Amino acid sequence: MKVQFTLQTKILGLIFFLILLVIGVLTATFAFNETKEDVKQAEELALQTAQTLSFMPAVQEGFREQNANRQNMNLVITKMMNQVDASSIFIENREKKIIAGEKPISESHETYKALVFGSSYVTHVGKKEEEVLRGIAPVILNHGDYTKVEGAVVVEFQMLQIRDRISGEVKGMVMTSAIVLIIGVIGSIVLARNIRKDTLGLEPYEIALLFRERNAILQSVKEGIIAIDQYGKVTMMNKSAQQILDISSRDEVQRINEIISSDTILKLMESKKDVVNEEVQYKDRTLIVNTQPVLEDGESVGTVATFRDKTEMKKMVDAFSEVKQYSEDLRAQTHEFTNKLYVILGLIQLGKKEEAIQLIQEETKSQEHHGELIFNSIQDEKIQAILLGKLAKASEKKIVFHIEEESSVSPLSEKFKLAPLIIILGNILDNAFDAAADSKEKKVSFFATDFGNDVLFEITDSGKGIPDGMEEAIFDKGVSLKGEKRGYGLANVKEEVELLGGFIELTSTEDEGTVFSVFLPK
Repeated sequence: MKVQFTLQTKILGLIFFLILLVIGVLTATFAFNETKEDVKQAEELALQTAQTLSFMPAVQEGFREQNANRQNMNLVITKMMNQVDASSIFIENREKKIIAGEKPISESHETYKALVFGSSYVTHVGKKEEEVLRGIAPVILNHGDYTKVEGAVVVEFQMLQIRDRISGEVKGMVMTSAIVLIIGVIGSIVLARNIRKDTLGLEPYEIALLFRERNAILQSVKEGIIAIDQYGKVTMMNKSAQQILDISSRDEVQRINEIISSDTILKLMESKKDVVNEEVQYKDRTLIVNTQPVLEDGESVGTVATFRDKTEMKKMVDAFSEVKQYSEDLRAQTHEFTNKLYVILGLIQLGKKEEAIQLIQEETKSQEHHGELIFNSIQDEKIQAILLGKLAKASEKKIVFHIEEESSVSPLSEKFKLAPLIIILGNILDNAFDAAADSKEKKVSFFATDFGNDVLFEITDSGKGIPDGMEEAIFDKGVSLKGEKRGYGLANVKEEVELLGGFIELTSTEDEGTVFSVFLPK
């Protein structure tokens, strides 16, 4: 199970770790440099003190007069020890006998180079807590014609004291660092609480989860959604919006006027008020636009707009209407057969069995003929279902619906869905029935073939025909010969035919009828 940490814990842990790391590195660097510097200063002090003592008159006179009182030498050594805070200072002669000063801290005090070569130098003796730093300088007397090394001055510092002083300085730095650490922890808590306030009390993992869910939801809805900030820059756009508005690609920092060319839509999105179900024509589509301003402290900081394609909605409505028509055709078929069954029942009850048998035989012969044509010649189930419904509707309207015997259609590919076929064949056949109903013959014929590269549907009626000059206009929306609030059927037919990559041919003769020929590529 994945452990989730709060924002406060993450910030506190990060700051605590960084401060500890900085303190650790600085303390180690300071301790190293301070130790090195303090030891160097102690070495220089020990050597300078030894050299200074070796040239002082009291020390020089002490070596010139062998029987002289060396009390002055001790006084000078004591004063010098207090001034430089040395652990021990002593003077020895050439025989390495201590003639003045304190007892050496370490028994090992080699002064050979000072006594033999007259060298001044620094040396370390002992180990760890017993380590002693020594500055050694020769005492050189001038005898006129020559000079001679008469002894050596040794100044000692205990390394333990030097380390204790460095440790005290490091402790002071650690105390200061601890105060900085406490201030950093308090600051991190305040910062975390301020960030939580800005994020409405949500933790980062909760925000990430909401962001992923938001994206999944926005990308899954069929409505187009676009969000812009107060400067008109697009901050969010789902795939449906790209499809509806025909936007091939976009950059996150693009402005809305760079991807949408409609002034009407731009004006709606810039509005500071809600816009509800505003119908807008955009390119080849009719869109339903809704906008909602995003408010912060009463000020608009952006807008969210949704887009619905009314064209798609219209197609759905048309498809449902045609399915409803298909259902009504089946109801008509059921009604027609029910009426005939009642007639047969009445003839039997009246004892007219021969007439009943004759009616059954005629109906059976008619149904067998149509069934043979439909089920043997036209093998596509979708077309079969449409024709069966229309046969019942034609019978109910007392119209002769004839299916040409030369018709031949194999099962169509998946390209041909039921809804488009219902819209195409259903509307043309219904128009043919309406046209034939006003004529004397009242006849409609249907021919279909898939020979060649196209599927051909040909529907002929015995109506009055289409007036001259109306052949093209009859396919426009709102244009109809049946009256007002009509004229959408053939417009939908033309649209569906074009979507399938086909075309329609129309031949009409006044008072003789009309022929619709629909060509659909396989």
